[in-house]
Amino acid sequence: MALSSEKKAELLRRLNALSQNLTTTTTAGSDLLDLSLPGLNLDINLPDLGLLGTTTPTSIRSLLSSLVGEQVLIATPYDPQLSGTLLSVESDYVILVQTDGSLDYVNISKIESVTKL
Repeated sequence: MALSSEKKAELLRRLNALSQNLTTTTTAGSDLLDLSLPGLNLDINLPDLGLLGTTTPTSIRSLLSSLVGEQVLIATPYDPQLSGTLLSVESDYVILVQTDGSLDYVNISKIESVTKL
């Protein structure tokens, strides 16, 4: 269903008006979401979510990098129980040291889960 040029212009005008009425301000300890529309005014205090990005890994690579030197359990489609000390995170693989000193090289793209032991 295609919109006529008049309907597109009206939709853009309304979206622009909405974006001008939506503001987010940061205060100490929380974020404030302020939404002002005709006949409706909402002020919502949100919890401080700024720390989440610095403490929560955002990818398997960042998770693995945070676990270098730790005892881990790595599951892959080929071997669901690889465990040992995570020695290194390379460009496309990790190196895991077994308790007997042997090394496992695991392709990062094949890692299904990582658990710190």
